[in-house]
Amino acid sequence: MLLVLGGGAVGRFRAWLATAGAVLTGAVLGGAVVLLVTGHLLGGVARQQPALAASASPAAAVFRRVAPAVVLVSNQGAVVTWFGPQQRTGWGSGVIFDARGYIVTNDHVVAGARRLTVVLADGRSLPAEVVGGDPATDLAVVRVRAGRPLPVAAFGATAVVPGEVAIAIGNPLGPQFKQSVTQGVVSAVRPMLYGLDPGDRRVTEMIQTDAAINPGNSGGPLCDAAGLVIGINSIQVPMVAPGIAAAGLGFAIPAATVLRVADDLVRFGYVKRAWLGAALQVQPPEALPGEPQSVEVGRLVPGGPAERAGLQVGERLLGWDGVPIQGYYDLVLRVNNASPGQRVRLTVSQGGATRALGVVLGVAPQPAAAGR
Repeated sequence: MLLVLGGGAVGRFRAWLATAGAVLTGAVLGGAVVLLVTGHLLGGVARQQPALAASASPAAAVFRRVAPAVVLVSNQGAVVTWFGPQQRTGWGSGVIFDARGYIVTNDHVVAGARRLTVVLADGRSLPAEVVGGDPATDLAVVRVRAGRPLPVAAFGATAVVPGEVAIAIGNPLGPQFKQSVTQGVVSAVRPMLYGLDPGDRRVTEMIQTDAAINPGNSGGPLCDAAGLVIGINSIQVPMVAPGIAAAGLGFAIPAATVLRVADDLVRFGYVKRAWLGAALQVQPPEALPGEPQSVEVGRLVPGGPAERAGLQVGERLLGWDGVPIQGYYDLVLRVNNASPGQRVRLTVSQGGATRALGVVLGVAPQPAAAGR
């Protein structure tokens, strides 16, 4: 997807975050995760398990149900120090989503691994291979071969709302605290400009929660009171300024995104994303998500979906399938959530004249090194 944002916006975001004093860090392996506030899946996935009966202790019931599918991920890699290459081991979490041994976790948990080991809930330690990773969403899929079907967690891809119970299961700080459970609520669901690679950050919705998420929880499930996985825990915000700690600011990748990305990683080794084929100009370029912003076509990719549909340079984008476009980040989120080949109706205007046209979204060009 070719979408260009005016340089002032990123600078405004950084200035805004500096004012807030937000210092965001990755949860595992010392890798920083930069966060700027801005289908079908495999046959083995259990999607429609019945909801749990009401309980005085929902966290206990959820733990009994989901914990058998939660694993410990050990990443053994090498780092260069003053004394030469040194081996290091990082720890994270993961959740089995396919009985054949497919596990979803965070990309930063497995990045740079020379050897991956997965410890199952039953204590077995198995070598793992990376099926594919997607730094733009910080998701990865690894696989183990256990010789028999493994327990899977059920994913709930429906929308969540603030105030719902949120239960995190994982391995904070590594094996000594493995299979830990914490409980809180969904604090918010908000768009974020998210990703490890500054050149490939993408707008996505994130679930904010106050359930305790610590280093080692990355890649583990965030569940609702019914025992459905509603997200994959990704990062925490440890402080808002030097010497001023933050509390209750953790973020998880929503289940709908997880299912879509994991499916593509298993099937293709990379994520197929929708593509509009237009570079955009925005005014004002420094607007934050939720603030009014005008989005115009600055350039069309020759032969791309937008050009084939008849979109013109200089036209202002007003609506997407009848819903008003609020600004650049709103539009990008819509494209990211769409599927290649999907037909959308754009409402555009220029010189006082408004018209509608249909665009069949293409497949975004893939990086030179797709997959792993």
